[in-house]
Amino acid sequence: RQFVADASHELRTPVSVIQTAAEVTLEREERTDGEYREALTIVTEQSARLSHIVADMLILARADAGGYRLTARPLYLDEIVDECARAASVLAATKGVRFFTTIRSEVAFVGDDALLGQMVTNLLDNAVQYTRPGDAVTVSLDVGPARATVIVSDTGAGNPAADRDRIFDRFVRLDPARASTSGAGLGLPIARWIAEQHGGMLSVEENAAGGCSFIVRLPI
Repeated sequence: RQFVADASHELRTPVSVIQTAAEVTLEREERTDGEYREALTIVTEQSARLSHIVADMLILARADAGGYRLTARPLYLDEIVDECARAASVLAATKGVRFFTTIRSEVAFVGDDALLGQMVTNLLDNAVQYTRPGDAVTVSLDVGPARATVIVSDTGAGNPAADRDRIFDRFVRLDPARASTSGAGLGLPIARWIAEQHGGMLSVEENAAGGCSFIVRLPI
């Protein structure tokens, strides 16, 4: 019931924005090309946000029902992390966020490549989104005798100690000012679920120099 209530609240905002943009544009018989383009841009952006929220909710609903089966196969974890990092670096550049990678090569693993890619992407998107221009995001991959470790670190404001566990709760966003532009607060819960489905864990630690690090430990 709580999930449905929270989901309804999250879906209401983009739907309302789309409806308002359409109604305001159509209330006059004639509009300029620029006005139509502006309205369609709003509709496109909010539709994309809506689709993203729905896709995330579907993953969690299937996970809760035990209906999401992993498609495990041999793969190289470094290829997944590198591909996600390249995509995230483009987003970081548009925000003026510095981006660094330290990725160990040829890290053999057995897992679901689509889910692992989503896990890394969710962590990187979260880091870039909450890192201020001029600060840095770093993604690293290392491997030991028993496990591989993915770390996504930033030099931003960090998270208060009291909120470190809450950020993995569904629909939780610590910065209310970003609620209208960011996701629905489902990226980190999904990332933790994916790590756990692979026998691993996802945790967050505060950095001594500021910011925080999200650490994924996956058993080899």
